Amino acid sequence: MIKSNLPVLMAKHGVRTLAEVVRQTGLSRTTLTAVYYSRGKGIQFDTMDALCEMFGVGVGELLVYTKEETSEEIYRNDTHRC
Repeated sequence: MIKSNLPVLMAKHGVRTLAEVVRQTGLSRTTLTAVYYSRGKGIQFDTMDALCEMFGVGVGELLVYTKEETSEEIYRNDTHRC
């Protein structure tokens, strides 16, 4: 699963609100909310470009890949924690 690292980047750079990101990038609040919560089916290149420029990072720091566990793996991991 690919997730947005926007909340982490905002915290690292002392950016407290999405409204501040809207002001600095010109992106819509709707778009930024979707990126912030890793919602939607995709992200536009111009959106990634604006966010990477604002935070001085590459795409690999804006978006991160994590293996999505299946429900069977979650069950197996929970049963071994006892």
